[in-house]
Amino acid sequence: MSEAALITNESQEPFGRRESILILLNLAVLAALLVVHTAFLSLLGPPSRLLVIALATRFVMLFAELIWLQKQKPGLHPVAEQYYVCYSIITNIAFAFMASYLGGAADSHYSVLMVLPVIAAAARFDLPGTLLVVSIAVTLTFLEVWLFFHSYPPLEISEFFEAATVSLIFIVVALVVRLLVGNLRQEELKLAKSLETLKKVQSKLVAEEKLAAIGRLSSAIAHEIRNPVAMISSSLTAGKQSEDAGIRDEMFNIAAQEATRLERLTTDFLSYARGKEPERKWTNPALTLGYVAGLLRERATDAGITIIVDYPDDAPANVDDFQIQQAMLNLMTNAIEATPRGGKVRLGGSLNRRRDLVLFVENEGQQIHQDVLSKIFEPQAHRGSVEIAFNEPGRVRFEIIIPEAGIKGGSDGTHPDR
Repeated sequence: MSEAALITNESQEPFGRRESILILLNLAVLAALLVVHTAFLSLLGPPSRLLVIALATRFVMLFAELIWLQKQKPGLHPVAEQYYVCYSIITNIAFAFMASYLGGAADSHYSVLMVLPVIAAAARFDLPGTLLVVSIAVTLTFLEVWLFFHSYPPLEISEFFEAATVSLIFIVVALVVRLLVGNLRQEELKLAKSLETLKKVQSKLVAEEKLAAIGRLSSAIAHEIRNPVAMISSSLTAGKQSEDAGIRDEMFNIAAQEATRLERLTTDFLSYARGKEPERKWTNPALTLGYVAGLLRERATDAGITIIVDYPDDAPANVDDFQIQQAMLNLMTNAIEATPRGGKVRLGGSLNRRRDLVLFVENEGQQIHQDVLSKIFEPQAHRGSVEIAFNEPGRVRFEIIIPEAGIKGGSDGTHPDR
C-alpha cells in the first residue's frame, strides 16, 4: 500500500485517538458477540476450545495495542502509522475469518467481525485500497462457507446465497463510509484553506497595526527627543559664549550627557520596532511610570488633562524596562486621547499576592468599543496579558499583568537590595 493510500492530512484527528476508538469498537463487538453466544447457548452450542483460545488471544492483543497507542507520543512517524494501519486491518481480517470458521456453523454470527476491517479500510485507504480489502473480505466469506461444507457435507447452495448477501452488505458499507469520509475530508480541506487565509490576513493586520502603533508612539517619543536636543543646543551656545573655562566644561558635559541619552532613546526605539526579545532585569517600576508620565505630561497639559502616578517605591520587579515603557506609553496615549479636557489619567500598579506585577492605566471618558480594544498592545514577550478591568462611562481602566515578576530569582537569578 502506497503512502498516498493513507490520509495524512494534519487536520485529521490525532492518530492515537482515532486508532484507540477503533480498538474500543473491536472490543465492544467481540463482547456483544460473546453475550449473544451465551444467551443462545442452547441453540448455538458451547464454543469450541479453539474458538475460546482465539477469542482470549484477540482480547489480549487488542488490549496490548491500546496500551501501546496510549504510550506513543504525538507526531508518530507516518511510515510507522502506515505499518500499524496495515497490521491492524490484516489481523482483523485474519481473526474474523478464523472466528467465523471456528463458530461451528456455515452462517456463524462471528462473520459480522469481517465488517470491521472493511470500515477501517474505507476510512483510512484510498479507493483502490478499499476495494482490495473488500475483495479479500468477500473471498474469505465464500471460502468460510466452502470450508464448512467441505468438513460437514452435504453442500447447501442456499448458504452461498447468504454469503453473497453478506458480501453485498460489505460493499454497501464500504461505499457509504467512503462517501462520508470523502465529504468530511473535503470539508476539512476547505476549513484548512480558510484557516490559512485567516492566518495570512491576521499576520497582515498585525503588521499594519504594528506600524500604526509605531506611528502613534513616534509622536510621544518626539517630545522626549526634543528635550535633549534643546539641552544640547542651549548648552553648546552657552559654552561658546562663556569665557569661563569651568562653565564651558560644564556646558559641554551636559551636552555630552544629553547626547548619550538621545542615542540610547533612539536605539531603544529602533529595537522596539524590530520586535526585540525582552531583557529582564530588576528595576523599580515607579521610575518607569514616572518616566512615561514625564514623557506625556506636556501633551496632557496641552489637552487640559492631569496625570497622576501611583506606585509604591519598595516594590521592584523583574521586567524589561523599555518594553514595559512602550506598552504603558501606548495605553497612556490612548487614555489621553479618550479623556475630555479637565479630566484625569491615573497610572500605577503593585505586586499582587502571587507576586505578579499589575500595572494599570485609568482615565475618565467614554466606554471603549470592542473593535477598538484590539489596538491595545499585549506584552506577550513577558507571558503577560492586557485586561480591561473597568469599561464604563466615566471610568475606563486597563491592567497589564506580568506573571511572577516580583518573585525572587529572575532571569539573572538575583534580587535587588531593598
